[in-house]
Amino acid sequence: MPNLLQKRQLSPLGWVSAALAAAGVLLWGLGAANIGFPFYFPLLGLWCSCTLFLLSFWVLRVGGVELDLFHKAVLVAFWAGALVYTYWALGRRTFIYVWDYVNYISKQYAVEAAFAASPHAGFAAVFGSFAEDYTNFISLFTEFPFCLTDHTGDSYAFAQVFCILPSLMVLLAGVVIKVGQLLRVRHRFWFFLIGLSWTITYPFLRMSALLAQPDWLGLVFAFDIFVLTLDFRFDRLEPARFVLIFLSTAAIILTRRWYLYFVVGYYFAYALLVILSSIRLAKTDKKAALLRMRNLVCFGVAALAAMLVLLWPMVSKILSFDYAGRYSYYNVGGMAEELRYHLMRVGLLNFILIGLGLWFCRKRKMAALPCLAGCELLVSMVLFTRVQNSGSHQMLLFVPGWLLLFLVGAAALAEGIERHKALKAGYWAFTILFAVSVRCSPLTVLALPDLVLDHLSIPATAYFVKMDKLTYDRKDHAQIQALTDWLDANLSEGETAYMIPNDMFYNPDHFRNCDLPEQRLTGKLMDSFSVPGTHNFPMQFFEAKYVLTADPFPQTYVFEGELSHVFNQQFLALRDGCFAQVKSFDMGNGTVFTVWERTAAPTREEIEGYLSAFAAEDAQYPEMFSQLAEQWMQARGL
Repeated sequence: MPNLLQKRQLSPLGWVSAALAAAGVLLWGLGAANIGFPFYFPLLGLWCSCTLFLLSFWVLRVGGVELDLFHKAVLVAFWAGALVYTYWALGRRTFIYVWDYVNYISKQYAVEAAFAASPHAGFAAVFGSFAEDYTNFISLFTEFPFCLTDHTGDSYAFAQVFCILPSLMVLLAGVVIKVGQLLRVRHRFWFFLIGLSWTITYPFLRMSALLAQPDWLGLVFAFDIFVLTLDFRFDRLEPARFVLIFLSTAAIILTRRWYLYFVVGYYFAYALLVILSSIRLAKTDKKAALLRMRNLVCFGVAALAAMLVLLWPMVSKILSFDYAGRYSYYNVGGMAEELRYHLMRVGLLNFILIGLGLWFCRKRKMAALPCLAGCELLVSMVLFTRVQNSGSHQMLLFVPGWLLLFLVGAAALAEGIERHKALKAGYWAFTILFAVSVRCSPLTVLALPDLVLDHLSIPATAYFVKMDKLTYDRKDHAQIQALTDWLDANLSEGETAYMIPNDMFYNPDHFRNCDLPEQRLTGKLMDSFSVPGTHNFPMQFFEAKYVLTADPFPQTYVFEGELSHVFNQQFLALRDGCFAQVKSFDMGNGTVFTVWERTAAPTREEIEGYLSAFAAEDAQYPEMFSQLAEQWMQARGL
């Protein structure tokens, strides 16, 4: 009997799981009863972050990965280094969070306000967003410790070191160990150090973190999937593994819609790998091969059906919305341009590593892993470029595939470390230092350190490099603040202003978010008009008391077909008799903003004059241009 009781004792992981389960039942029970209190959402956020961290260890256990004392010591050291690096990187710049970089901060504010009203309102804000392009799912994980900070953009970025990075690093360590098992690496010490350091310092992994984009939470679930599937061939039914795979897949899709391209690409490549391995197995054991295929098909069909039910609001929108047409502005060169972007973002040093890995796998006849990663990347790229080309933050959906290839290269470097050890260790150290010093700015295309960018004097890139630095480290914060103060003081309740420029150098978000968490111009300074297929013709321009434009007109990172500069040209041509100049603001960098006050009510002739400049866009999207304008005019008797 004592032996039987001893066998039933829970492990430390089991006890922690039981405690978290009990806390979860209590929190969700209070939420269902709509019993709220000031710290309800922070406690819920803490529970979500702790559960995510705990699940990472369950994934490792189910995936057959064990972290020993050495692995844990390395993880703690790397996390401490990341903490210091993030604090230093955020403290040495003045960045104003705009567009995608303020998106989740604003969502966090909104979800906090909803939970402050009641748990029902908070959960409605989270679950009711699942049909939107940007869900509030991430807000559940980033609330704690953000709730303890001053709620600025930098504090939101820094908080992610505590609520996202630990889980991500544990699972990335699991992927490194799993790849080492698959490749039968002998020098595990060197492989773990090289593999983990090479992957965790990859600039496009941490770029979103430094720009307050918690989209990198999706990588936690991508690495979940890797640990659970890389060496699994469906030879047997494992309910625990299947549940974790399903939950990780659902979670990565909820994190950001475009992770679907990774999901489809990876599962296509993985299914192909299982099929090919089954065909090979059938030569010696036909029954086992058929069993493997049956298990794969049954799980795939059941998981797909359950996923459609769970995420139907999102799926139905995807099926009904013409993303390729509406996002065509961002498709700037198709597959050829996408490949060029990846060449620049991955970089020569990493491609040398990948080349070593491919040679290593060829020599050992272990082609499965690099083929899996290559196939996933290719399928994901082909699907993604049917809609648009990737920006720096969308590189996250390709990061898992590239990291697998990096790890294959790390295996080659580790196995041959004893030959020319000083040279290889020096190359490794130089690459890590190079990667850590890369400037992670919104305009990053080519991953280069600050030192290189500051001294890059190629004429073709000089202007772009200058704008890259100015948008990452604002030298005009005081001037932006002054214009914000003026607008706030001169706009009464119900009055609005409209700003014509809308690019990375200057757009309305710079003025709305220059003093977060205060957003004094929200509802006063309206959104601008820039992207065809995405932005409606700006009727708010005709309702505004003030109109702001700039000289020279900002055009930092603009594709063909951008609309704001055309609208500005029309404004310069049609403003006489409708507007009077009120004030000018010198931004200290060669740009001068001018505030114009409307002096005459808008007329049909004026509105049609602006519409006439967008005949091509109106023909393609009449509901966003002429039909919208006509409804506005009829509502006002024009």
